[in-house]
Amino acid sequence: MMFKFNRRIFSAFGLLAMLVIFMASCEDDTKPTNPNDTTKKDTVIDTVSLAQKVFEIYVLNKATRIKLAIDTGGTNITPEFSDMVIYLRKETFYNGPVEILANGTKYVGTWSSNYDYSFLDLSIEGLPQFKYFEKTWRFKYKSLDLLILVPRSNPLKKEMHLDHL
Repeated sequence: MMFKFNRRIFSAFGLLAMLVIFMASCEDDTKPTNPNDTTKKDTVIDTVSLAQKVFEIYVLNKATRIKLAIDTGGTNITPEFSDMVIYLRKETFYNGPVEILANGTKYVGTWSSNYDYSFLDLSIEGLPQFKYFEKTWRFKYKSLDLLILVPRSNPLKKEMHLDHL
């Protein structure tokens, strides 16, 4: 029984030693493959989080339309936004310009989010309907084709559904 235990330990150490030797003998990937090429391969570590990638792929620079807009009293005010197309443009992963195309006119404001994309601040001027956006919104639901937002504080019945076009 003791012999089997020692043999397993010896095998494990042998395997570990072979792995270390193999890793040490691997060629450095940052060296140029062509002797005349003086550039190195990119060694920058990708520090973009999964949340940032998802937000960039599915939200930033995507055309969205208000599918449903409910005010604080519970009234459906969606028709006030029926001709608008909204874009969140990227300046950084956490802020940038918001563009709203309404009746052939482009209005520009700003958006910002927190580190985990649970909140969204919108600020835009130009039309009376834009006062509806002037809040810190909380994401209630996120999917590939629908975003549901409610005010961060005191939402009452206010709710906004954004549909990707």
